[in-house]
Amino acid sequence: MPNIAIVWDFDGTLTPDDSTTKVVEALEGKGKGSEFWGYIKSLRGDTPLPEWEHILASDAPIWMYSLARIAFRRKVPLNTEFFREFVLPNITLFPNVVPFLRTIKNMENLPEFREMNLHIHHFIVSAGLKDLIQQVFPDGLITWVFGCRYTVVVQEGFENDPEESVPVFCMDETMKTRALFEISKGSFNDPKKHVNRRVPERNLWASFRNIIYIGDSDTDVPALALTRDRGGLGVGVFNPLKAEDENTQKKLKKLRINRRADLITPANFSEKGELFDYLKMRCIQIRQRYAAEKHT
Repeated sequence: MPNIAIVWDFDGTLTPDDSTTKVVEALEGKGKGSEFWGYIKSLRGDTPLPEWEHILASDAPIWMYSLARIAFRRKVPLNTEFFREFVLPNITLFPNVVPFLRTIKNMENLPEFREMNLHIHHFIVSAGLKDLIQQVFPDGLITWVFGCRYTVVVQEGFENDPEESVPVFCMDETMKTRALFEISKGSFNDPKKHVNRRVPERNLWASFRNIIYIGDSDTDVPALALTRDRGGLGVGVFNPLKAEDENTQKKLKKLRINRRADLITPANFSEKGELFDYLKMRCIQIRQRYAAEKHT
């Protein structure tokens, strides 16, 4: 059964928000996000050092640990229930995202797609928190969410045995490329299909030729490059309300270097927009390829 995988970044791609900042603000109060990220930046090692010893740290382990310590002091477990009650109401998607995703997925019900037994899946690969992001969407719309994760444990022997949130998975730009292999090989939901196992092209859950990766920043560059190098498509998006911002222009410049994306377009989720037309036509092209191969 062939599959089309449309793989989305989350922050800046499907939402104009930074979802992790929303978690910080739920714990510390409005406006505390910039203070938190300033602290993370200072720990990361941005201060110039001699070239031979100037190696930046990975952001994810630092912010996940720091956020966990804040939550511990506040006696708040970073679990599904906390995210649902205190963070989820503050997450705003770009207009029309859910109908957009549903319309694209429903193409699999067209007779010509059903004839090829070709299915369309949406994935999210984010450096945000999986247990928060997967609550944003209706059940059944997103096949799988990859993201950072905590597990909550009780610290016995302390007063009132407080709950502590322990980082158990950190997602960064390198791990995003691993997620693409998880999708391609179908190991994301099948422990018998280990991601490091070699799989012949004909047995892949989704060939890279059937993958479309969509992101908004330089952290998506490795995933975009991998997808395109293996025959898939890469799409860069940007917030149309911030198109002229210096930070947005820097991101777009990095996406344009060496053609990191096949298309750079506003995060416009109207069915009359360029992004919709592009994804729709790509799905049709993939279907046509299977139809042609069937008759050769």
